[in-house]
Amino acid sequence: MFPDGDILDFVIKELPQNEYKYHELHYTYKSFEHYKLEKVTSRNSFSFTYNRKMRDEVYEHDSYDTLYDDVWQDCEAYGVFVDDQTEPVAYLELSREEWNDRLRITNLLVKEEYRRCGIGRFLIEKAKEIACKEDRRIITLETQSCNVPAIDFYLKQGFVFSGTNLFFYSNIDEEYDEIMVEMAYLY
Repeated sequence: MFPDGDILDFVIKELPQNEYKYHELHYTYKSFEHYKLEKVTSRNSFSFTYNRKMRDEVYEHDSYDTLYDDVWQDCEAYGVFVDDQTEPVAYLELSREEWNDRLRITNLLVKEEYRRCGIGRFLIEKAKEIACKEDRRIITLETQSCNVPAIDFYLKQGFVFSGTNLFFYSNIDEEYDEIMVEMAYLY
């Protein structure tokens, strides 16, 4: 359902790799908050804490990714189509990590005008259905400490914090306030 109460009729279809390989995805979001990393180190221990804080100014993210990138193994992708549209309004891409029996969400995107109407939840349920059918032990995904809307969404879907990497995107991720946050859904 759209925020204004209109019913949204949509279907999910598998997106064939031969048609959607390197299909470009445009990621945008705004965040008024972020998870600020605080580190404590002593001679015998270290710890990390992410504290949710207001930002001094709104963070506006704008980036691109592609489906079926060669870096991922054994992928499949799905698109959500509304009415008679020929282009998906949302995407889910999954990769299988056989060595540790995980299903990884490599891409999850709902176009901005279709957010907050249940499509993201529908796609997460699709990933859970596939993981259950394949008897996977976990679903995992990566987001960023600055993407509070995504973190909030994943938490509502039952995901938990499972790790971080301070140097995942660059050697100065902390300075850019964009630190990799790993989240997981356990069975």
